[in-house]
Amino acid sequence: MENEKRRLQFDFSVEALTRLDMLKDQAGLNTRAEAIRHALRLLEWTVEQRQEGSKILVQTGSGELREAVFPFLESERPAKPVSEVRDGQAGDMVVAR
Repeated sequence: MENEKRRLQFDFSVEALTRLDMLKDQAGLNTRAEAIRHALRLLEWTVEQRQEGSKILVQTGSGELREAVFPFLESERPAKPVSEVRDGQAGDMVVAR
């Protein structure tokens, strides 16, 4: 059951599709689906880190450390833990404003 696939259809603006293609090419990925799967894994990891109280730091080219800020993850209500979402309750995980 874990390898079962379901087909989804997304509507992207021309600008968003251009950005997706650019990111796909820059990352050396073969398909848009692959780019979206990687983005999903990255978002999942980011949410897990924040739920654990971790900070995500970025080191600039000059060596300065800055905290990565994800305003789209701020919410008035807390998101469900990622482990619950993995159990099939993804419909309740709305964290974007």
